[in-house]
Amino acid sequence: MAQVHCNFFSYSLGYPVDIEVILPSFTASDMDKAHTHALPAKFPVIYLLHGYSGDYRAWLRYTSIERYAEEHRIAVVTISCHNKAYQNAPLGENFYDFLNSELPEFVENYFPISSDPKARCIAGFSMGGYGALLHGLQNPERYCAIGAFAPGITEGTPKTDPERIMRADLYAVTNAALDSGKKLPDLFMCIGERDFLYERVTRYHETFKDKWHGARYRFDDLPGFEHEFAFCDKEVLAFIEWLDRDDVFSKMAKNKV
Repeated sequence: MAQVHCNFFSYSLGYPVDIEVILPSFTASDMDKAHTHALPAKFPVIYLLHGYSGDYRAWLRYTSIERYAEEHRIAVVTISCHNKAYQNAPLGENFYDFLNSELPEFVENYFPISSDPKARCIAGFSMGGYGALLHGLQNPERYCAIGAFAPGITEGTPKTDPERIMRADLYAVTNAALDSGKKLPDLFMCIGERDFLYERVTRYHETFKDKWHGARYRFDDLPGFEHEFAFCDKEVLAFIEWLDRDDVFSKMAKNKV
């Protein structure tokens, strides 16, 4: 596994940013195989978003995402959004533009990561789940799948969070996406039964579960879990295993090549 820390200047944000890029690679367990770092293709990717008060290191510190990415031969990219809900913010911090356009432009040009929407996923926990739904539904042509782990579902009149970001009404966003006639990304959503967001997430699920025509839909309701990284660790693996992949790396992973 290659774990690459990268700092670069963002034209969307106006300052340098830190990201982490996880790339499956040759490992010690591969020593009995042909020794090469040559790749047969570019990797499919998950843009993995942290929750409120987190940063680009959260998923790496509190879950086994690096091991899961290696085992399933898929790249993972993490960023920090400074509690801005992955939306454009005052003072020129255009996090929506950064995630939607600049980040994939940078990553897919500087690393062996596919630019094919059929190989690009977006997922996140809590505020990151909100961000994944917002971006995936407003830009369905850009993603093949959305992973929303205990997402911060919003409904009705937008409320201002402590950082003065007006969060979008995800019901309105979802209805607009459904009415657009565009094929929506596959959706994997989950919640723990003891999570403080349980009622919000299950209500959203009940509202839209039968409307996801033309795309796959899965909802996990897990007993015993709260709003916690133990839940994320379990469900991010389930999400990766659930993805509908037909790329060369998924076949290699299945064959343990």
